[in-house]
Order: sequence, then C-alpha cells, then structure tokens
Amino acid sequence: MKTRLPAVALLLTLILSALLPTAIADAAVNVLSATAQKQFDKTKAGMASADASKLQALYQSFVQQQNTIGYQDTRMKAAAATNDSKESELRQKIRLIDKAKLDALDKKITQLKSYYQPLFNRYEAAQAELRTARKFGIKELTAAVQLKVDLLEISVRSAKEEIRSAQSGLSTAKTAANDKMKRLRAQLDAITDEERKVSIAKTAISQLNKQKSSEWSDLLYALRSYDGNTSLRSLTTLSSVAKQIIDQQTKIDGYERKIADINKSVAIQLG
Repeated sequence: MKTRLPAVALLLTLILSALLPTAIADAAVNVLSATAQKQFDKTKAGMASADASKLQALYQSFVQQQNTIGYQDTRMKAAAATNDSKESELRQKIRLIDKAKLDALDKKITQLKSYYQPLFNRYEAAQAELRTARKFGIKELTAAVQLKVDLLEISVRSAKEEIRSAQSGLSTAKTAANDKMKRLRAQLDAITDEERKVSIAKTAISQLNKQKSSEWSDLLYALRSYDGNTSLRSLTTLSSVAKQIIDQQTKIDGYERKIADINKSVAIQLG
C-alpha cells in the first residue's frame, strides 16, 4: 500500500505542476531562487568580464538543457506507453490467429460425426444381426444380412474418409496457425532486448540525476560564498551532466523507435 502524501506536500506538488510547463512538471528542474539569483548576480559582478559572461551563458544553457530533458522525458513516457499498449494488443491478436477458421473446421468435424452417427449405428446393428444369423446357420438370412452389411460398409468407409479428411484439414490448419504464432512471438520477443537497453539507460540517467542534484547543491554553496571559480566549475559540470542525460534519453528514443518498428512489422504480418 502506497503512503499518502501529507496535505501540505500534496498541495505544493499541485502548485508546482500548475506553474511548470507540462513537459517538465515531472522532472527535477534546478533554477535559481530569488535569493540565489541575487547571489549569482553579485558573484558575476566580482568576476572578470569574460568569466562573468561565461557564467551567465552556462546557467542559461543549463536551464535550457533541463527544459529539453523534461520535453524528452514526456516524449519517452508517451512512446513507451504506446509501445507497451501496441505489443499487448498484438500478442492478443496472435493468440487469436485463424481462430475463426479453426473453430469452423472443428465445428464441421462435429457436424459430420453427428450427421453420420445414425449410419454408424445402422452399420453396427447390421453387424450384430449378421453375427446372429451366422449363429443360427440360416444361409439365406446370412446372405441377405451380409449384403446389407456390405452396402452399409461402403457408405461407412466414405463417411469415415470424409471425417478423416476434415480432421486432417484441421490438423494442418492448427500447425500453420501455431507456426505463425511462434514466428510472430519470436519477433516480438526481440522487444525484450530493447527494453533491457532502455532499463540500462534509465539507470544511467538516475545516477546522473543524483550527480546533478549534488553538484547543484555545491553551486548554491559557492554562490553564497560569492566564489566565482567554483561556481564556474559547478555550472560546467552541471552542463556536462545535463548533456549526458540528454544523450541517454536520445538512446532511449532510439530503442523505443526500434520497438515501434518491431510492433509495426508484426502488425503488417497480422494484416
């Protein structure tokens, strides 16, 4: 059971969601507060012009990178949800491959057996009658019953052959359907490898986010001390970490595209 958020925390979450752009509402976006902005401006004022310009450019770039990260994150989640839904839909369709055809063939066999059952019953009764006639040794009766049995046997053989043919058709159709199911499922199973790659990239992003959070704290500490050099170093690192996150997101985007291509290929084959 999930722990419910305290009312204040929940309210704060809703407010932040409303204030932030939809694309980045779920991402941890680091921006300077009003107080930190004043510290940032004072730090710049104490730096050489070139370094001050670099510090400003790095911060603006970092904010833009985070917007990109948030946008990419939204796209990734949407792509993953679409791919998961499509794969589930395809696997359901694979289970139903040729189901109508197989059901019709199975029904035909049942109908044939039911249709010919009276014939089989008459044949069995005639055979029993023949055994009785032979037991009493009445040649004329035996010959008459034998003729009856022989005539019925021709019809019985034809009926059984028709049933066997229908059963053979059903067996062949089942084999073809199962082979197609196996082939298409094997194609979808390739998605597992792409999902494993996605998982690895997400783990890397998680570690990078931890690094980003730690480095952001270092930046704020440096700004409180008006330490320009450390601030430059922190923002340079933050920009580098953000780029690495974007790179990992780009990889994930590629994996999701491959998954979408697999789904599309299987969907085409299903018709």
